[in-house]
Amino acid sequence: MRRSVVLVVAAVTLLGGCTRPAPAGVDGDLVDGWPMLPAAALVEPVAPACYALPGGTASADVTQWPAPVACTDAHDVELISVGRFTGAERATPPVAGTEALRGAYTRCADDAKALLGADWRTGRVSLSVDVPSPVLWDAGARWFRCDLRALQDIDRFTVATRSASLRGTLRPDDGELRIGCVKVTTKPGGAAGAIDRIYPASCTAPHEGEFAGIYEPPDGGYPTDGDARVNANLAGCRPVVAAYVAVPDDANFRSRTGLVTMPYDKTAWESGNRGVRCFVWPPKPVTVSLHGAGTKGLPITVA
Repeated sequence: MRRSVVLVVAAVTLLGGCTRPAPAGVDGDLVDGWPMLPAAALVEPVAPACYALPGGTASADVTQWPAPVACTDAHDVELISVGRFTGAERATPPVAGTEALRGAYTRCADDAKALLGADWRTGRVSLSVDVPSPVLWDAGARWFRCDLRALQDIDRFTVATRSASLRGTLRPDDGELRIGCVKVTTKPGGAAGAIDRIYPASCTAPHEGEFAGIYEPPDGGYPTDGDARVNANLAGCRPVVAAYVAVPDDANFRSRTGLVTMPYDKTAWESGNRGVRCFVWPPKPVTVSLHGAGTKGLPITVA
């Protein structure tokens, strides 16, 4: 595009040097007598809406969104709400760690909970706070998108295609995407306790674990010491699991069950999501839910 503009300008210059003087009443200026083209209008996204993105495309990488599709058609993104940066937040593009992005995440998480029926982190769902591209920001765009995507799995974040809205899919009683009982596999030949995969499973079929809830660490900087972070997550998930199963959080807890923790990453933490998913991991597979099972469901098995 830049080369074509240069060629047009050069052609106009050459023509101006080879023509006779303009007739009376004509100034010979090929530009200032014409109206200027209007600036391109910024089109703010409108929620709710559903979108079908090319396979594997992350919503944060989209610079130009396609036209929305009906949510009853195949799609992999559901735009649930649109917010706006205001005041001092409008000065610079928000990045991880800024109050502007943390505030946007809080707004999106609240809107997601209202639509889904529960905290989005309790299900096979991802939430993305998508801000305007640098080009759109420079042009004046100050909105942010709250985008939800259904996932095929729990641990690999593989996006699923749907033909229905995500509304109500995390309701406590019948939410189809709620995380419940899970298969837990370990790495062959790996260190003790090294988890390989976590799969959704039926609670009436043999399974090794069950989602118990979310541990929310205190606000503050992201813990940089890996071992300290792991220990803090385990300590934080213990009372979550104990309350879910209805067993004491005491010195015998580790003799009853193990734990699996699934934290989000540093970028998520700095953007407002400090959550850690907590799973009960009993010493042997079970064929029932352990919710409220008490000490009979998780007896002391290790002295």
